[in-house]
Amino acid sequence: MDRPVTGEGASLGALLRSIRLDRGMTQEALGEASGLSVRSIRDLEQGVSCPRVSTLRLLTQTWNLPEAQGAELHRLARTWRDRARRLRRRGAIE
Repeated sequence: MDRPVTGEGASLGALLRSIRLDRGMTQEALGEASGLSVRSIRDLEQGVSCPRVSTLRLLTQTWNLPEAQGAELHRLARTWRDRARRLRRRGAIE
């Protein structure tokens, strides 16, 4: 079952999709260029999964993103991970 999409996940996914489309790439082309599976790319864009730092680094390099745009991707992912940790802790306490 898919996890619910958080605001951070939706924002990060939308940004990833926007960058991919701005570069004129299909998910398949991005997969070939980056080594990621199409399923992984789809899950990231739909906000189903949060990318690891290494995945963000790979995408940043594949797209040759400016530093500011790469930093925004990392910020959104960090916010998402931090929120998920807080929710898990809260669930463990209750």
